[in-house]
Amino acid sequence: MAKQANKPLTPDQVLDKMAKYCAYQERCVKDVRDKLQTFEIPEEEKAKILDYLLDNRFVNDERFVKSFVRGKVNQSGWGVNKIRFHLIQKGIDKDIIEEALGQTDEEAYRQRLIEILKTKAKTVKADSDFEKKRKLAAYAMQKGFEGSLVWETLKDLAI
Repeated sequence: MAKQANKPLTPDQVLDKMAKYCAYQERCVKDVRDKLQTFEIPEEEKAKILDYLLDNRFVNDERFVKSFVRGKVNQSGWGVNKIRFHLIQKGIDKDIIEEALGQTDEEAYRQRLIEILKTKAKTVKADSDFEKKRKLAAYAMQKGFEGSLVWETLKDLAI
């Protein structure tokens, strides 16, 4: 039996799918634009759908950035450098990024770094304390933490 081709979606069906896509989790405008490009509808319809989603607050870059920052710091253990880089890649305005990063709880952020360093210290093999700290610093900076904060924290910790 021959496989039937999928019928193209109407703009109303695409709007419904996009509303669900945005309601499922926070999205930025770039993610929504990219997803819209996967549908075979005219460009002017895609623009209307995006305008509708923006006007009705299905998509909001400021809300997305706050959620992204909170999740990446708390769940993923990312530092601000890595978060900033990923948000820039998503086309987010730098002012929105800096505002959201400025709202992070500095003490909680530092505690997260301490947890990451202590956990990693249990698995790092090194011949000297300096080499161990160097490896820990490289690991933390790879996760996006600022070098000065990492070294300051390592100096304070008895690892």
